[in-house]
Amino acid sequence: MEVEDALRMMRDPLGAPFYPRVFQVLLLLTWVVHIYFVTVAVGSSVTTIYGFRRGDERWLRLARSCARLTPSGVGLGIVTGIAPLLFVQVIYDPIWYASNALTGFWSVIFIIVVASGYTCAYVFYLKGSADGRLLWSSVLGLALLVLAGWIMHVLASVSIRPEHWREWYAPNGVADTRGIEFHSFNVARVAFLLPLQAAIGTAVTGLIYTWYRLKRDDADREYLTWVAGLSRRLGIIASVLYGGVGIAWAVTEGADYDLTAPMAIALGGVGLAMAAFFAAHRDPVGIGRRALGAWFASLAVVAVIREVIRATALSRFNYDVGSYPYRVDWGSVAMFTVTTIVGVSIITYMVMVLFQSGIGAGERIPRSIDRLGRVSTAMLGAWFAFFLLVGVYAVVAL
Repeated sequence: MEVEDALRMMRDPLGAPFYPRVFQVLLLLTWVVHIYFVTVAVGSSVTTIYGFRRGDERWLRLARSCARLTPSGVGLGIVTGIAPLLFVQVIYDPIWYASNALTGFWSVIFIIVVASGYTCAYVFYLKGSADGRLLWSSVLGLALLVLAGWIMHVLASVSIRPEHWREWYAPNGVADTRGIEFHSFNVARVAFLLPLQAAIGTAVTGLIYTWYRLKRDDADREYLTWVAGLSRRLGIIASVLYGGVGIAWAVTEGADYDLTAPMAIALGGVGLAMAAFFAAHRDPVGIGRRALGAWFASLAVVAVIREVIRATALSRFNYDVGSYPYRVDWGSVAMFTVTTIVGVSIITYMVMVLFQSGIGAGERIPRSIDRLGRVSTAMLGAWFAFFLLVGVYAVVAL
């Protein structure tokens, strides 16, 4: 059987429930949010360990803040990672499930690795961050998070090389069902997407932190200025390295798909653009929102490049997302749309309340935010009631 035939036969026979290109766009958008929180978790974990090792007052203060941020970043990374994973399963199901089968051992323990890393980060935050005890827990948590990132990289790398699946599954004609081999990887890609993005994401988060904390009347401006300057310097250095390693990624993996030049221009340009952004703000205090916007735009470019690589790799076997069979299921579409609206409303309300409480802007929540909370809560109640009624109907009537 040819690879092209195998990919076609492995698709969901029911097809996608909506236009496949829509899922592709949603995949890009949700990946950007997901990777931001993942890299923030990794970056804050590194800062925590380094800060406690340094030991001086300002570094300890920053390290304690990062120790609090790490488990939150991991949790948000897990939650926001569900959406891009689901979209991959809808339009790239043949390659996703094949890569999971070929790397079965690691894909099975992935959840255990992430949960253990989260637990270690949380243990240090709750039990050790006050006086620096249990720093080994933070180190172990970081190692587990990096391992989780490596597993996902291998799965993605294996998935875009279907021409090798047969030889990986049965080397020398003997089936290997252990799924323990790391069949394909690219060091430059891993360095670009994990440690360097974590460094820039940490720098951006530091600028957001200073912008936010300066809104308080009791803000420690000397400390916040130090954090902002540190974040700016980290951003400049990491961005330059980011562009260089991005070019290395283009020269290695990009060359496999004749994408060296466009990838090198795009990835090198992203690194230089971020470096220029950090360098241009000699007084970085208060630029948090602009830094976040610039970083999200950069991540969007990277998301598009990842998708171009995947599409190019699969186009050799006539696999195209646009030609994926679909049958519009308006019930599923309506359910997805309503769930998204309810979820975004609740999250928006929570973020606004936390924002207001953090800056100490009065004792009462503004009326507009209170109204949003009432509406969001009512929609959430109706959403739960609808699901309950559907379940009762399915049990009783079907």
